[in-house]
Amino acid sequence: MHTEPIFIVDDDQGILDSFDAMLGEDYPLQMITNGVDALALLERHHPSLMFLDLKMPRMNGMELLERMARKHLATKIVVVTAMPQDELEEQAFHYGVCRYLRKPLDVDEVEGITTEIMH
Repeated sequence: MHTEPIFIVDDDQGILDSFDAMLGEDYPLQMITNGVDALALLERHHPSLMFLDLKMPRMNGMELLERMARKHLATKIVVVTAMPQDELEEQAFHYGVCRYLRKPLDVDEVEGITTEIMH
């Protein structure tokens, strides 16, 4: 069993519920609704994987990526967003994001990425 949870950072409860349905049976999940809380938790935990929304209140996903880079907090990050801007995708990869998924999510794709990174 995996000790560190997978971080799911999204302010949309429906998305959090979707991740719980897709992955909750096989992996411990930490549901986080904003970047401020995610950054605080990242200082104490070192997840192998984080699914990150870009559009959130308090601290958005790009700000979180920037702060993580400055603090050298390393984890595999998969961006999950409904925002289709190419410049955001390019910027996210600059911060070391390993995948960039567009909502609505494809269950097989999410499960495949998770299996690949966690095993």
